[in-house]
Amino acid sequence: MSDSNDFHDEDVIEDGNKKKRKVTVLQKYFPKDSKDSPVILKAKDASTVIKNLNWEFKVLYGAIQSPKSSNAINKTFESNDTIIQNQTVFPILDPKGDSKSVQSTESDVNNNTNEVNCWQTLLKFPLLNRQSPALSSDLEINEINSLRKVLEEKSKSYVPSVSRILEKTMPQEQAENLRRWKANMIKELGEEGFQIYHEEILSNGQTLHTCINNYLANVPRSEIEIEKAIAGHWESLKAIFPSVSDIKLLEERITHPFLRYKGIVDCFARYKGKLVVIDWKTSKKKKLSLSSTFDNPLQIAAYVGALNFDPKYQYLANKGLIVVAYQDGSRASAHFMDENVMLRYWKEWLARVKLYWELTEKELSCQS
Repeated sequence: MSDSNDFHDEDVIEDGNKKKRKVTVLQKYFPKDSKDSPVILKAKDASTVIKNLNWEFKVLYGAIQSPKSSNAINKTFESNDTIIQNQTVFPILDPKGDSKSVQSTESDVNNNTNEVNCWQTLLKFPLLNRQSPALSSDLEINEINSLRKVLEEKSKSYVPSVSRILEKTMPQEQAENLRRWKANMIKELGEEGFQIYHEEILSNGQTLHTCINNYLANVPRSEIEIEKAIAGHWESLKAIFPSVSDIKLLEERITHPFLRYKGIVDCFARYKGKLVVIDWKTSKKKKLSLSSTFDNPLQIAAYVGALNFDPKYQYLANKGLIVVAYQDGSRASAHFMDENVMLRYWKEWLARVKLYWELTEKELSCQS
């Protein structure tokens, strides 16, 4: 038995000089033996069927996007905190091809005044890729594209990672603590032993991430192999997994087209109903506060900003979650970052990006 929908003209309606066809949709029943003629089960007006199909399509995929200029599109958060997929508000313009929008030439790039203005633009760069009354006066499209052009000139073809920027701009006290820890570990394990230890940490981290991704991608638990080296971390995460749902992204590469940095988002999903960018971490020691995770909140803020502006994804995010899994199997710590906390760390991240390019430029000038 099978069903089929056919369109049939029923009659023609005169409407002024135009003719409109009233169309009926017939749902037919076809017998298995194919001997008898098909039987009409239902007959519906086509306009009703099309309306139902349009409604179903909108529920599944959202409203059809208008092909008009992206400048007119305003991204907003809905009351139920659902994700918004839209065109980018800030277009990436070629300064050489649009002199009205971006006044940038080689002489401008080398001009100190122009560079100072670009740093000011960087420090007030928005976290969210959407229109607002503040942005119309504080940040214009030509300014952010001028900033992009300056950073392109500085970076050439190289786009630094979030990790690289954080490493290069690490505060002196934090860098000293890291240096002492490494020296003590080398003293205890030896150079070769420390190298093996470091490689094992990286390998175990990658293995854990793969298992997490498989689990969240609904791979059957029986097909996920939990190695002994990560068994404790996996046990630690079991209390967190039930609160994670509606997976949008898993380990995806992102790039900020204006601020010129890149990274990899571990996960973008809902945690207890709220959309968050998630970063999975491991630790032997307890990390019971957000501040105890050192630069991890800056990393999350950087990912959120890049995700909001990366044209590949068209997502809008403003919350984050740092999950720290423990080797001893105790319950993982989940540090939630709301929009206010995110904005605070975003501003700190922008200062680190600025410092990175200043240090890089200083190094290049010393070499020449």
